[in-house]
Amino acid sequence: MIYFLSNLSPEVIKWPNDVEKQEIEQYFRHKNTFPGIIGLIDGTHIKIDIPQDDPDSYINRKGFYSVQVQLVCDHNLRITDIFTGYPGSVHDARVFRTSPLSETLEEKCGEFHLLGDSAYPLLKNVLTPFPDRGLLNRQQINYNIQHSSNRVKIEHCNGVLKQKWRQLYHLKLRDIRLIVNFIRACCVLHNLGLQDGVALDLEENVEPVEPAPRLDPDNIEQGIQEDLNAVAKRNHIVNILGQ
Repeated sequence: MIYFLSNLSPEVIKWPNDVEKQEIEQYFRHKNTFPGIIGLIDGTHIKIDIPQDDPDSYINRKGFYSVQVQLVCDHNLRITDIFTGYPGSVHDARVFRTSPLSETLEEKCGEFHLLGDSAYPLLKNVLTPFPDRGLLNRQQINYNIQHSSNRVKIEHCNGVLKQKWRQLYHLKLRDIRLIVNFIRACCVLHNLGLQDGVALDLEENVEPVEPAPRLDPDNIEQGIQEDLNAVAKRNHIVNILGQ
């Protein structure tokens, strides 16, 4: 059953089509005038037992064994992209860089973008907050507030996913292939549940989810230069949002 559900993922976990993109974008634009959003991206850790192969690489910065999961969701908490299987010691930025989504992001997003936290690179199609070192102006602070307000949806998505399938708080499996398929199967069930209005019932009462470890956005280990077009795009949105 796990493998059957996992194999359904291409049919159930799908990038939004053009009509859906417009619907998602309008939702966030209406919420707080933040334009261009068609998804929220984040990483989360699934705690596991000691894996069979290369266990040390699965120890994350919190000191427990885990598998990384990169998710993108829309305004309805529907998962539109999943990439999982990397050991817990790997940072979000590297997971993103090596994911199929990264390779096809411009094609999938076009003029639109995802919102990601400071673990992600600032790109034309992934907008991140301004690093806060106490020197931000009021418009930049307002941008960060609105950015965070919109990203609450991906935090809720992670929370609902783990609340509904509580095995994901600690998956007592050791075979990574089975772990990956189990996680993917849960995401398929999550989306199917949304179609029936099931998962949304949990949105307001989810337990806090341990976020993926973060690095300082200036850390050279991330090895990514800011995209000048992305800088200009973010500054343009700062001006749209105003003070």
